[in-house]
Amino acid sequence: MSDEARLEALRERVEALPRSPGVYLLEDAQGKVVYVGKAADLRARVRSYLRPEGDGRAAAPFLARRVAGVAFIATGNEKEALLLENTLIKRHRPRYNVRLRDDKAHLCIRVDTAHAWPRLHMVRRFRRDGAVYFGPFTDAKAVRRTIRILGAVYPLRLCSDKVLASRTRPCLYYQLKRCGAPCVGLVQPEAYREQVDGMLALLRGRTGPLLDAMERAMGEAAGARDYERAAAYRDRIEAVRRTTQAQRVAGADLADRDAIGLARRGEVVAAAVLHLREGRLLSLRTHHFPTILPDGAILARLLESIYRDGRFVPPELLLPTEPEDAEALAATLAQRRGGPVRLLAPGRGPARGLVDLAEQNAAEAIAAAEGDAEQREALLGKLQERLSLACLPRRIECYDVSTIQGASTVGSRVVFLEGLPHKEGYRRFRVRTVAGQDDFASLREVLQRRFAREEPVPDLVVVDGGAAQLAAVRAAVPEGVALVGLAKARALGGGARSPERVFVPDAASPIALLGDAPETYLLARLRDEAHRFAIAYHRKLRSKRALHSELDAIDGLGPRRRTALLRRFGSARGVRAASRAELEAVPLPAPVVEAILAWAKAAL
Repeated sequence: MSDEARLEALRERVEALPRSPGVYLLEDAQGKVVYVGKAADLRARVRSYLRPEGDGRAAAPFLARRVAGVAFIATGNEKEALLLENTLIKRHRPRYNVRLRDDKAHLCIRVDTAHAWPRLHMVRRFRRDGAVYFGPFTDAKAVRRTIRILGAVYPLRLCSDKVLASRTRPCLYYQLKRCGAPCVGLVQPEAYREQVDGMLALLRGRTGPLLDAMERAMGEAAGARDYERAAAYRDRIEAVRRTTQAQRVAGADLADRDAIGLARRGEVVAAAVLHLREGRLLSLRTHHFPTILPDGAILARLLESIYRDGRFVPPELLLPTEPEDAEALAATLAQRRGGPVRLLAPGRGPARGLVDLAEQNAAEAIAAAEGDAEQREALLGKLQERLSLACLPRRIECYDVSTIQGASTVGSRVVFLEGLPHKEGYRRFRVRTVAGQDDFASLREVLQRRFAREEPVPDLVVVDGGAAQLAAVRAAVPEGVALVGLAKARALGGGARSPERVFVPDAASPIALLGDAPETYLLARLRDEAHRFAIAYHRKLRSKRALHSELDAIDGLGPRRRTALLRRFGSARGVRAASRAELEAVPLPAPVVEAILAWAKAAL
């Protein structure tokens, strides 16, 4: 595919992205993730890579030349996007991300509630140690500021267990009213536990009373024109809100679970499956299918389909509603997993938040698919108008042949359905009846063999070439099937080039295509894909021919013995130069050794 066609396809994909926070994954032509980024507006952010001037970063134009696809996961806020970006970079190790590659994680708050005198402890790892964890938090500065603010309301100890056990008198924090001095028994265990419970409630998001009190203090300070104190309260309020902002893409329970969401638009349903492993969102998969079944029936069939063929089944599945035959389905999944599987339809709490996030991504996926479909429909309409076709070209087939000096001539067919590659329809042909290099006859044979098969009739057949190729294959294409030839642009001298041209049977002159028109990019993508597919097949055959052709003439030499000879002597020339003793040492039977020696002698 040419750069122009690749960028046009990428622009179409980008225009269907949502205007919401999330993480985008830029992929190369092989589908490998080469860059992971976060965005407050996914469409605007990814679109900036495709502007000629980029987005101001030196890497943007560099990436734009290498990216062939883009995937995304929508999130509820930018905090979720930042956390998810961190996780996905560590999972995919993209080549062009220069940060977050280490194993360092975001800050978490740990509270060991089993301890007699719990304290807040900042860590970077969740562990299954019975403690209560909060986070992860994306803003370490805000976390530390929040802990200082909360310490003024709930004066829990700040010292380590070792210091707690060895102190004999209160420290400075007691004098500053930041600690109740449990080290020397100046606070009762019951009172201390009440402070711990209050702190836990605040960290779980019940910040209303604290924020109300700080907002009143901020208003009083502003009313007294003490603006510095008002600004300090403002910063504290913002720190508490940022620290306690809800997020759903990482949790402290380290559980493996999948969350599934559905979105429906008419008779088309999209399902989004969030895969969470050890409490972290690792990937998203979406599925589209037409159906009028109710949600419960859809979920039952979806779960049966997703978790088959040995695929991993997590112990917990979070669903938007209860599926049909839930008990029997859970038993089937448990048998596949080798352990119990819970099917839950949460109504509230963090689990419901994950289902909501899955439903959000399902809705974005169906909206993106609809946007893509509308754009492709308009594109096919433009192509129909430009080529004066009788119907919309929903199925387009493009053919090409490849040969070098008449050896191993092959043909290729690529199929585009609704403007998109349909890989299941791709075919390769080894030309059988044409001797020597005759591209016209080879192309005619390929088309004759194609239309001898029982396959869907295309709306448009495209061959790589001009009037001569078109005349050679016209008789092989049935009446009623539109046929055109696509000729590449030619150099005209002085740096000028002719436009891409489409040859139509019985037309006096070809149709000149505009270089920047969407229909030109579509036809160019077809031709480039057919050419790539043919060349790849031809290279494969050439490599086999180069490896085996000289040794194929030896009687009694099968694939195993041929491989053994090539490993021992490196090439056919090395085999030809080998002595009888060296051949016998491979080892080879005496008749095969004699055949090799006779072949080598005949080649002299």
